[in-house]
Amino acid sequence: MSVENKMKRQEYGFTLIEIMVVVVIAAILMGAVTISFPRSGDDLLKEDAERFSALVALLEDEAILQSRDMAIAINDSGYEFYQRIGDVWDKYSSRPFVFRELRGGTLPDLFIEGVPIQLKKRAETKPQIVVYSSGEITPFVYMLSNANKSTVEVVVDAAGTIKQVYKNNDE
Repeated sequence: MSVENKMKRQEYGFTLIEIMVVVVIAAILMGAVTISFPRSGDDLLKEDAERFSALVALLEDEAILQSRDMAIAINDSGYEFYQRIGDVWDKYSSRPFVFRELRGGTLPDLFIEGVPIQLKKRAETKPQIVVYSSGEITPFVYMLSNANKSTVEVVVDAAGTIKQVYKNNDE
């Protein structure tokens, strides 16, 4: 083959560097798109239930450590915490026990001993669930639901055992 023939011959394809650059750009774009998607209502529902369960467990520990009765007031938009000082329930707003508002259109229901409790506005709510300094707690079911008809039940027995039951609209 002459030198002229070699120069006329064209090479086809991509170099390894070019392919790697395209793969990196595609990965960056996929990451940006994934981050920008809003979380679904079911994810927010589960997150609210997990946060509530963790705070109840922490409040049980706090009641035992402080040798003081604590309480939870659940209202139509969230929940807040109380401590007993003498004969009076006083708001307990020490972090992380601050008022928690439900997010993403989450709708709450409360059942104590199987009886549905009418949830009121925040200003009208008094504690419904008592966490005693002995570690016992008022048994209850806190049910969270959303517009998709998915629900999460946080079930707490008198010994303070917490269980979450997830039900989505497909079941």
